[in-house]
Amino acid sequence: MRNEWVWNVSVRTVEREEICFVPNTDWQVQAQCFRLHFNTDLPNLRAQDQIMITVGEWDKPIWAAFIGTAVACGPDSILLYTSPQYESHLLSARRFERTFSPLMSIKGAQNVIDRFGLFPSFHYDEITKVCMEAEERRNIPKNLSVTIRHTSTGGLEQHFDLYFEDIQQENISPAEECNICLQLSFAYEGEHIRVQLDSVSGFAASFLCHKISVRLQDT
Repeated sequence: MRNEWVWNVSVRTVEREEICFVPNTDWQVQAQCFRLHFNTDLPNLRAQDQIMITVGEWDKPIWAAFIGTAVACGPDSILLYTSPQYESHLLSARRFERTFSPLMSIKGAQNVIDRFGLFPSFHYDEITKVCMEAEERRNIPKNLSVTIRHTSTGGLEQHFDLYFEDIQQENISPAEECNICLQLSFAYEGEHIRVQLDSVSGFAASFLCHKISVRLQDT
């Protein structure tokens, strides 16, 4: 964890704000966000950063921690996308920690965000292809490629090719006939990226890697 990625915060106000991701496109979607105004500045926070938000103190009854995404950032405010169930906690937030930045750490992420507004977590999307590249020699890094078919609520489909380089400490459940993703998440862990692909059925994986890239297949 880097010190410049952690902020002690004092929230002045919280306002609901309805937004539309990628308006006037086939992939547009309405979402409930929250505008947080602070008594302190957050100088290094960037749009699309994934943030761990901590409320209260550890081991205290009101302690809580949850994840949100910074949709837009100003010097003393952010537009936050998180589950509405956490709305009542936001005014009591005491600490923000950047857990991951797709724009900093995933090659090709900007193209994905331009298309969808956010980097998807692939809830209930189908994993259509998995390929592990591994040399017979133990010293050669393993690489993993995964193709996911992302489906919108309106039935639009887009295939994503994800490529993970130099994977380590892997814990992988093999692909089956039906492979449905529950959630794909990322977090920094030292100099590596922790990848967690939870599944409803079939292929699942948890591992560290050095590099990630993503490509949108032509439709």
